[in-house]
Parts: sequence; C-alpha cells; structure tokens
Amino acid sequence: MKELLSYDRTKTTDKTNANCSALPLLSWEFYGSHLMDNHQFGQESAKLQKITKRWNTDYGLRKKLVFEQNVVIITDVQLRIVYTSANIEKLNGYTPDEVVGNTPKLFQGADTCPRTSSRIRAAIDKAKPFEEKILNYKKNAEPYYCVIKGYPVFDKKGSLINYIAFETAA
Repeated sequence: MKELLSYDRTKTTDKTNANCSALPLLSWEFYGSHLMDNHQFGQESAKLQKITKRWNTDYGLRKKLVFEQNVVIITDVQLRIVYTSANIEKLNGYTPDEVVGNTPKLFQGADTCPRTSSRIRAAIDKAKPFEEKILNYKKNAEPYYCVIKGYPVFDKKGSLINYIAFETAA
C-alpha cells in the first residue's frame, strides 16, 4: 500500500508528472483479480439461479464462492450431484462435468475414515447441518484433507429438496 500512497502523493504534488496517465501495476492486478472473480460468479450464478429459485435460504453463495473461495457442491435428495462450482478442479482435479450425476462417494477412497463418513451420513439422514474434516482423493488418486460444511436445503413449503456443501482444503 505504501507504493500506492507514494504514487498518489507524487501525482498530486509533482507538476512535472501532471500529465502522467500511468497507474501502478499493482492497482490493476487487484482490480483485475476482482473482475475475474465477479466474472466467474456471473457465469456460476445463472446455473445457481435455476437450482436455488425454490430455496427458502440463499446460504450466502456469492460470499462463499467469490470471497471465501469455497467449492460449492449441491446434491438432490438421493445425493446425486446436480451442481458444483468451477473451482472444484483446483481442489481435486475433477471438472464439474465429470462430477455432476455422481455421488460425493466419488471423492472417497481406501483411507477415508469410515467413522467420519458415518457421522456425515447420520447428519444427512436426519436432515441436520454438519461440519467435518475428511480425507478425500483427487482425480489423480492423491489424498487430500478438506473441511466440509453441509446443510439440508428446504423449499419455501418446508420440504427437503437438496443438500449443499461448502468445501475448502484443510
């Protein structure tokens, strides 16, 4: 930030640079990153609107995707994945197209803790929220830990219609 402050001082006090139109590169890098995040969310939001229009809660999806960089996975009540955010590929190597239609068991493997899986399953069966750290597997079979915050999703009439999970690398 000192560079930006120095730039501002120079721009406002130095008459020889009064016609200078160059901006510090750092400011464009921050702004460009923000634009990319918003562009990605714009693409994601069209898909999400179709799924979430019947929900009684919005779950702060923009915050989770853009600012917290969470991977978002939405399943139907049979636990078939109906949506995943594009950033899933950074987490585990799978593209959204490879994941949609499968169940989250796709990410589990030989060393995934059965007790953790059972706790998640029990919460899902009771339509209760949960938070667990679990060992999953990437597409290339490399293990990784992630924290999953899962929630049942109800429609405006109170019927269970989806599950949503926010995942981050642990």
